[in-house]
Amino acid sequence: MKKISTLAVSISFIMLTGCGGGSSSSNNTENVSSQAQGQSTQNVNSLKCDRGILLNSTLSTNTIFDEPLYSLTYNYKQVSTANSYTTVKQLYADEFQRNGQMIYSSPKAIYNVTADEIESSSAEDVVQTYDLNSFGLFTKKTYQKQNNGWPEGYIVASQGSQITTAQFNDTCSLNSDNVSFDYEKIDVSGKKITDIFPPDTANATTKDTDYINNQFSRILKDNQTAFANLVNSNATFPSGSFVYVPKSVVYNNTEFYLFDSSLTDFKTLAEWQQKYYQNFNYKFDTVAGYKVTYFVDSAGNPIYDNGKDPAIEMNGKIYDGEWQVKGNVISETYGVPPTTWNTNYQSKSDFALFNKTSYDFLATQIQTYYK
Repeated sequence: MKKISTLAVSISFIMLTGCGGGSSSSNNTENVSSQAQGQSTQNVNSLKCDRGILLNSTLSTNTIFDEPLYSLTYNYKQVSTANSYTTVKQLYADEFQRNGQMIYSSPKAIYNVTADEIESSSAEDVVQTYDLNSFGLFTKKTYQKQNNGWPEGYIVASQGSQITTAQFNDTCSLNSDNVSFDYEKIDVSGKKITDIFPPDTANATTKDTDYINNQFSRILKDNQTAFANLVNSNATFPSGSFVYVPKSVVYNNTEFYLFDSSLTDFKTLAEWQQKYYQNFNYKFDTVAGYKVTYFVDSAGNPIYDNGKDPAIEMNGKIYDGEWQVKGNVISETYGVPPTTWNTNYQSKSDFALFNKTSYDFLATQIQTYYK
């Protein structure tokens, strides 16, 4: 449960690291992105920042985060026994709420875990992270839980179901992990569980829906009896149940991520590249004054291919990195074309958000059958 960012990973905010490539966004999303750039400039001069928290921020428009929203997620916990380790599979949700332009998260236990356990693991897993893009190097040294919850990031701009976010960082910059989402608001009122869950209880690799993360589904399917009872339930979502499913999730810059723990013993980026990726086409480049190397296509453009990570030089030292290449990460044209075994774009369900009414119903139904 490493707290890199759940919002862009689920999402970015809901923000995930390690994707790339991309196609262009829709015109509406691009308009929100343009607003974000203008607001970024304005906020640099006017907003007060205290260890990553915007103190005097307000929003003039309504946002989808005007009510609590919930992202379904999971954890695999290793528990030691006398002679081996046992994997405990846990399901929970991140509840997102905003205060001004700040977005905070709080864990909500669903299955096989308690909220206190999630909080404890989150606190233990906090590590210093770095985000590098063309605007500079951003740090998260002061990341810690606040009265409102874990600070996940900032709302940069919003227009209806379109929203641009940025990741929490020490300087409150709206240019760190700047991501534009174009959401579709789907009314699931009156629908049954089977309408949003894949009903196949036998095949654990059934493709996930736009609503439910694949790993979340697989954990539920481990108990086939409980899962069959869940999806065959006649209970229906109450009136006012909505799920926000993205039509696009556009990273507006290419982002490089590194951690203190990813420091290597290599002296140069060339040594690192020759050791791990000598048979692949890597480019040596400079981003905001920092030397980097990353995988490129035949035209020399950065492109994501699962497993081909970048490296970054910082303070004369070489770090293994992760990255997110500029573009629409849920487009099927994102990254290197998919193979039988691998896709390089992300599922819409990774970024789906449930409103409180739909989440409360779903969590209660799961807890009814999984005891």
